[in-house]
Amino acid sequence: MGKRGIVFGIVFVAGIALLVLSGCATQERSTAVARLTESDVRPPALPADLVGTWSGSYGSFSTGGGSPDKVGNFTLTIKDDGTYTAIERRGASTRTYSGVVVANGRTITLRNSSGGWASLVHRGDTLYGLVPDRMSGYTLQVSASKDSGALAGPASPPSGRQ
Repeated sequence: MGKRGIVFGIVFVAGIALLVLSGCATQERSTAVARLTESDVRPPALPADLVGTWSGSYGSFSTGGGSPDKVGNFTLTIKDDGTYTAIERRGASTRTYSGVVVANGRTITLRNSSGGWASLVHRGDTLYGLVPDRMSGYTLQVSASKDSGALAGPASPPSGRQ
C-alpha cells in the first residue's frame, strides 16, 4: 500500500477540502447578495444633462384605446448622486417613489426601493417610453421634459415708450 496509498490519501483529502471550500464560497456569495440593499449599490456617475427636475404625463397605451382613468402627471427629480424621487399625481391620489437611476447610453432605468423598475429613453431634454402600470396592468405611455429653472431668454428692457 506504500506510495499508492499515500497519493490516494492526499488526493482524497484535497478533494474534500475543495468541496468544503467551494460550498463555503457559494454560501458566502449567496448570503452576501441577499444582504445587499439598494443603499449599498452606488450607481455610476450620471450624465450632467440628466440631473434636474423633469415634468411629465402618462396615459394608457393600447391598440384599442386607453382607459380615461389611466392618465396622470408626475415630477421626477434626479440628483447628481444617482438617486431620484418621483411624485405621481393620478386624479385625487398622490404617490411618491424613490430609488436609483442607472444610465446606459440613451436609456435610463429607474429602480425603486420596492424592486420595481422602468426604462426610459433619454433624448435631449425629453424622457419617454412605455412602462407597465403595476396597479392596473395597462401599459402606460410616459413622456417628460426637463424643467429649465430659468427664463428662456433674458427679460426685455423697458422701452421707455408708452
